Amino acid sequence: MKIGLVGCGRIASDHMMVYQQIGNVEIVAVSDVDMERARRFATKFGVNKAYSNPSELFELKDLGFIDVCTPPSTHATIVKDAAKSGHNILLEKPMALSTDECDEMIHEVEKNKVSLCICHNQIFFPAIQQAKRLMDAGHFDLLSFRTSIKENPLLHSIPAWNTSVKERGIVWEVGCHPAYLQLHLLKDIVEVYAIGNKVRYPVFDEFSVLLRTPTKAYGIIEVSWLTKETEKVYELDSSDGRRAFMIAPPPYAAQGYEILTEKSGIAEGSLTSQLGKTLRYFVRTKTPLGYYIGHFNLISSYIKSLADNLPPPVRPEEGRRAVKLLECIEQSLNSHTAVRMS
Repeated sequence: MKIGLVGCGRIASDHMMVYQQIGNVEIVAVSDVDMERARRFATKFGVNKAYSNPSELFELKDLGFIDVCTPPSTHATIVKDAAKSGHNILLEKPMALSTDECDEMIHEVEKNKVSLCICHNQIFFPAIQQAKRLMDAGHFDLLSFRTSIKENPLLHSIPAWNTSVKERGIVWEVGCHPAYLQLHLLKDIVEVYAIGNKVRYPVFDEFSVLLRTPTKAYGIIEVSWLTKETEKVYELDSSDGRRAFMIAPPPYAAQGYEILTEKSGIAEGSLTSQLGKTLRYFVRTKTPLGYYIGHFNLISSYIKSLADNLPPPVRPEEGRRAVKLLECIEQSLNSHTAVRMS
């Protein structure tokens, strides 16, 4: 399958690594507003064509899809133009900067009968997928789901736009992952309450969110860009007292999120529940792709959906729901009140 790629920054390089693992795909052209960066990227990955304007790339024929790896503020325009050109699209998260933009994109995609897949990659971590299967089968009665992301961006090469007001900052860039994960595992979030501060950056850089549902289950999102160390913890508690962790110790981008263990008051050897057996399996399972196993599984699924003429693995409506939740979080942070999520 031939693919065109728009945006030649850090995440685009990560996508290229994944394509190399997938095989049977060819990146035939790239585009970036910085033509020199596009040329360097094309040379590095052996791509024959480089453009400074995505409209030139959209003129190419026989592309399986366009992979969009640009800042969120550009997504709506690029996706609508790609759809008008008849191309299917894989779009990095978050889908857009507003639900209004999402609606415009969905309208254009449906009008031109093309496929749009949103890159909610962490849904495709093996541990998250198995946890969802067990919950759906009734083997784990979820009481709470906590997603905690603590990062020191000073230790990493973070694009400046991640903390810009124009791109809606860390709430959008970092908060998007826990937002779509909460929507994936929790049912019917009805109320959002968030508190936070702007300490180091002109945008909220430390915040906590409480998500209420009509049932006993609830969600917690914690994000901090002020810590000296980097870690990520996803914690699921059941109504019968069982607790499951998915932990990514630093440097998590290298080690991945495949570590998932159950914590209870009994020794591991006596864990006999289906959940316990499954979680121990994930402790032993490693992947050379680490974090990018999520991208690998998602993109592979998207390619298969196109070949089989099926809906994408993450539909644009799901991308819109995540953006809606981000809007509610931002509204609550600014208003200091709880916000209803319709």
